[in-house]
Amino acid sequence: MQVPGTFQPRLNQPELNVHSALPPPLEGSSSARPVRSFHPLPVYDLRSSSGRSDAFYAEVDCLADAWVEMIEARAGVLLDGYIRHVLEFLEEPQRSRGEYAFEFLTLGMLWKHYGCTAAATPRWIVETGRALVALRRFPLAKPVANQLRTVLSYAWKLPLVDGEQQEPPAPTLSRVSELIRWLHATGEFEQEALRLENWRSYLAQLRPEKAAHWMSIAVEMFRSFEQEVAGQLGEYTAQVGRFLAVEFPHRGLREDRLFCGRPPAEYHLNMVAAEIMNRGLREAFDHTTEKVVLVPACMRGARAATCQARTDGIDITCSGCDPECAVNDITRRMRNLGASVYIVPHTSGFSRWLTRWQHHPSVGVIAVACLLNILPGGYEMRGRRIASQCVPLDYPGCRKHWSRQGIPTAVNEDRLVQILRPRPC
Repeated sequence: MQVPGTFQPRLNQPELNVHSALPPPLEGSSSARPVRSFHPLPVYDLRSSSGRSDAFYAEVDCLADAWVEMIEARAGVLLDGYIRHVLEFLEEPQRSRGEYAFEFLTLGMLWKHYGCTAAATPRWIVETGRALVALRRFPLAKPVANQLRTVLSYAWKLPLVDGEQQEPPAPTLSRVSELIRWLHATGEFEQEALRLENWRSYLAQLRPEKAAHWMSIAVEMFRSFEQEVAGQLGEYTAQVGRFLAVEFPHRGLREDRLFCGRPPAEYHLNMVAAEIMNRGLREAFDHTTEKVVLVPACMRGARAATCQARTDGIDITCSGCDPECAVNDITRRMRNLGASVYIVPHTSGFSRWLTRWQHHPSVGVIAVACLLNILPGGYEMRGRRIASQCVPLDYPGCRKHWSRQGIPTAVNEDRLVQILRPRPC
């Protein structure tokens, strides 16, 4: 699971006139520790002026209720048919109705933001991208594949970077098929593409004009979500627009161009959809007898260079070498609640962990990740039938995507405690 973070200006660029210190550490929490260096504001930050992210979770909880209700009112009949199709024809284990509702909203987001690019991208570029994604599965070929994907990434036009966002063409089943191929080819939307394939399978059973009608409704509802939720969650993504306008154009040739070029609405969708997914999985998670917490390596930040973590196969665990390290603090706190904590280096490491636990239904997994990976990671765990919960980083800071030095990231540890404690009957 990729875990991005805040960004660092190019060394040859003039210093930007921003409030350069990261927000202070959480007050009243055992995770609070001094911030010794200064960096530009993170691209997103879930903490309010109080220094905590509790208000964020309260807002997302309310938004989840409101938007599930709105989607039900507008597309409840469609959800009825889709759920029957998924359960009876595709034979997929049942998910919560809210999750299906937000899949419908995600369909609208994907078409609105990437429908134009998918329609305009030559077929040979898409097929090349798909081949490179497949090639990355082989360790020896992965470096070369990544270099080629870096060049190819400039074929994927971004809605808020490469000029004004164009209005996508009217959605049709054939165009949705093109979008699915494009999503797979980028290597950044694998899980979303799999969910979209299910929707296409169902919509193909409807009359073409009826399928087009419902796809248009999905786009229309996402437009409403994009506009309305921005006023409620926009404070947490206030720096995204500035990053895309000022920092992003000067980053040079990078493989993560599409990953880092997301507009604020995609952050907002992940925020609410992750809450919906957590609700759908909470009962199964509570019934597991063993709990595991996966934390990203970026939580060590600059301390990674001197980290003395223990490695045993794919297991990476904290040795407690640095009393100020966030991973050390979380490891001690979670251990007191009977949970094990493991460090996950990056996306490939996350998938290896899931392969291990998908065969152990007694294990419940809490995955900590950045907002742009929280929903895809949840989809992957869902697909592997792992009882799980996802918790976003309060703010990001990994070297791979944003910060050259690596800024220690943080998570709301009280949120982890709340998930691990049994709920009252």
